[in-house]
Amino acid sequence: MKVLIVVPAYNEEKVLEANILKILDFCQKNLKADFEIVIVDNQSTDATGQIAQRLANQYPAVHYLGIDQKGKGFAIKSGWQSSSADVYCFMDADLATDLSALPALVEGISAGYDLVCGNRFDPQSKIKRSGFRRLVSFVYRRVLKMFLAVKIDDAPCGFKAVNHQVRVKLLAQVKNQAWFFDSELVILAEKLGYKIKQIPVTWVEPRTAKDKSRVKVFSLALNYFREIWRLRKQLP
Repeated sequence: MKVLIVVPAYNEEKVLEANILKILDFCQKNLKADFEIVIVDNQSTDATGQIAQRLANQYPAVHYLGIDQKGKGFAIKSGWQSSSADVYCFMDADLATDLSALPALVEGISAGYDLVCGNRFDPQSKIKRSGFRRLVSFVYRRVLKMFLAVKIDDAPCGFKAVNHQVRVKLLAQVKNQAWFFDSELVILAEKLGYKIKQIPVTWVEPRTAKDKSRVKVFSLALNYFREIWRLRKQLP
């Protein structure tokens, strides 16, 4: 069995090397499978690309992929399509989700699930985040349930895995190439009857000071609502 782990990276020079080495060390010690880590640099303007290339030259299990388009979704899609595997994972470069949940992602796919995703609303999850972020997450969850009747509890959690069938058949149907990408992936998988498993995670908001947020919350929320409305009209 082969596990492909994609780490989308945009201007992550502060954390990239340390976190890729954490992933590498964890996988060597805890995954009973061949694995490949693909760092996808989507138009970074800092030293992210150089760091990623150096890590790829130094460690055989680490690979670098530079792409010519911005967007988290496009980065994940490009990384998943860069190699063939049995399990396709992605996680955020800041490692907000603790790596202890990674074996459960892999095991879920191995057990026959099509998609496995982290669920920060699971009673067993341990979450540390600001009150504002909790409120935003709660509202987003309610909007998905209200407009699309989504049953999955935590569609946007940046910690997911899919099998080869989803990568080949469903990935092409996901239209959003930015932040809404992984929410759309889960929504489509649910609506099309794919077998989905949610797992508890330990999640800590890791960024501080000027690095705390990479997105403008209100403009992102507007874009999300537009995408939700698109899916509402698109889905039967």
